[in-house]
Amino acid sequence: MDWARLDNVNNISIDAAVIEATLKVLQHFGAHDCEGLVLWIGEITQDRARVTQAIVPDQRPIKDEKGVGYFVDGETLFELNRKLAASGLRLIAQVHSHPSEAYHSKADDRYAIITADGGLSLVVPNFGRAPANPATWAVYRLINGLWHELGAEEATSLLTVGKHP
Repeated sequence: MDWARLDNVNNISIDAAVIEATLKVLQHFGAHDCEGLVLWIGEITQDRARVTQAIVPDQRPIKDEKGVGYFVDGETLFELNRKLAASGLRLIAQVHSHPSEAYHSKADDRYAIITADGGLSLVVPNFGRAPANPATWAVYRLINGLWHELGAEEATSLLTVGKHP
């Protein structure tokens, strides 16, 4: 099996239904004043990727006087990796919500689920009440083990909705 590298990808197509499902999940968590997490998986071929599915891993919302977040246990991550290996699909991005402003917190940096260079972490503002255009969210890419925020032009160039590579 040829495993194309995520850091070589320069176009990621996301099915519109994946974005719609993602926002619906994040808004559901947000209705309880909690952050939520959705994982985007799909196929990678040379310099292109196509997100075909949104997966909602088992997670425990965290809400206390220090803020909000979520926790995904090791068994859930192990099972996710097992299923991905069996299917040949790849984890392309993690998407989570923040209560208001979208940015990558220190906790987001430290506890990221996606660890492959080239992977994306998208943060949706307002508990998922945002436009159905991921390029307008906070978009971060893992480069040499560090998260880098993409500017609007770079995010728009990288992410396309409903178009297949």
